[in-house]
Amino acid sequence: MGDMEEINGCIETIRTGDVKARREAVSTVAAFGDEAVDPLVGALIIAEDNDVRWYLTRAIAMIGVPAIDSLIYLITVPEDPDTARYAAAALGEMGEPALEPLIELLDDEDAQVRGGYAALALGRMGEPAIKRLVKLIEESEGLRKRCAKMALYRMGGGEGTEALALSMMNE
Repeated sequence: MGDMEEINGCIETIRTGDVKARREAVSTVAAFGDEAVDPLVGALIIAEDNDVRWYLTRAIAMIGVPAIDSLIYLITVPEDPDTARYAAAALGEMGEPALEPLIELLDDEDAQVRGGYAALALGRMGEPAIKRLVKLIEESEGLRKRCAKMALYRMGGGEGTEALALSMMNE
């Protein structure tokens, strides 16, 4: 069986398998790395079931850096808001490697890209994004500053809220 056949088999298992089979398929397909990005992103685009989207997103996030450009594309040219949300979630799960591409999206013309998907992903990222967001609040004005604050707010309790409060007190 060739790699692409195995990748497609894993994607089919993610679509139709039970929980245990889906988890195994996620780990297996993620191990293919760069080669699996396009098929996984294609499957994410056409997926209609949120459980399937979640497992595909996990696999993409596990691949990491090779998937960043494809996920940014899904956020900035959203055919489907659900697909864009799951792409943002995958970027947030990647952590630090996705940080700067997400920061750049805070300048996007589209309010949904800026304040919705990018801030969502940064908020989901948590700790790796906090220092960079605080610095952005200190150095930025207008929309970029508000989006950075929104990302910290979306982190919820703990360090994100504390960082947001401290940045507001320093204004």
